Amino acid sequence: MSQELTNKQLEFCHIYITNHDVKQSALSAGYSKSFAEKKAYQLLKNEKIKLKIEEIEKAFYKDKFAQLAYESMSVLEEIIKSDYLEEKVRLAAIKEVFKFYGLEQKLSLENSNRTTGVNIVFNEVSSRNG
Repeated sequence: MSQELTNKQLEFCHIYITNHDVKQSALSAGYSKSFAEKKAYQLLKNEKIKLKIEEIEKAFYKDKFAQLAYESMSVLEEIIKSDYLEEKVRLAAIKEVFKFYGLEQKLSLENSNRTTGVNIVFNEVSSRNG
C-alpha cells in the first residue's frame, strides 16, 4: 500500500481545511459529482488523509497565529506610544509585550509619579560565570 496520497486526495485535503465541506472539497479537488454526493465522506475515514489534514491544518493555523501575533504587536506598539490613552492602558500594553517576549521575570514597571512617568526596572538576574 502506497504511503503517498494521490494528487486528488492531496488537493482534497488542502481545500477541506479552508471550508470543512466534504462534498464541495471533493468536487473542487476533481472528484466526480456522483462520488462527491455518495462517497466523499469515505475520504475522511482514510487514515492517511486524516493525518495529512491534521498536518496541513497545523501548519495553516501556525502561520495564521504568527500573523495575528505580528499584528497584535503592532497594535500594542500603537497603544504604548499613544499620548491620548490612559497610563494604565499603556502600562498594560507594555506588560503584554514583556510577557510575549518572556521578559516579565526580568523586567518590572514602577509607576513613579505623573511628572516622570513610568520607569522600567531591570530585576537582578543571576549571571553565569565560567
